Amino acid sequence: MSEDDEKRKAIVIWREAIEDALFCVPPSIRGEVLAELMEKEKERAARDPLTAFTFLTVADLVKPCESDGLFNHIAEATSLIVQVLVRSITNSHSAEDAAKILFREHRHGTGGRWLPAYLRDLPGIRIDIKKAAKISDENGKTKLLFEFSEER
Repeated sequence: MSEDDEKRKAIVIWREAIEDALFCVPPSIRGEVLAELMEKEKERAARDPLTAFTFLTVADLVKPCESDGLFNHIAEATSLIVQVLVRSITNSHSAEDAAKILFREHRHGTGGRWLPAYLRDLPGIRIDIKKAAKISDENGKTKLLFEFSEER
């Protein structure tokens, strides 16, 4: 497969995954949300990765921003997206295959990169960490295509 074919495959994979998350955004504001995300991405991409770090002053830290006071609402929206994405995986795969997908270690994830580690201490959820680890080990790390993107 050529590099262009591999890149196209990666684009399709990520487009489809993000489309599932986008389903959660109310249709009446989806376009605006996407436009603002694209603007933020353009600004991020325009920064030189070697000099992108800035020093913040106390004034910078206390300056009001648009998301002030919305932390819990943002967390609820994020929770909705997680629920919809997990449902999409569990509805489209057998329980065994869904576990292989959800319990896989994701090398480009954040933190520990392993979902069961973040669920095990939540009240109301019982996770068999040893069994989840066995599923993860047998399935191997993610094989998602990242070579066409810059590191985050």
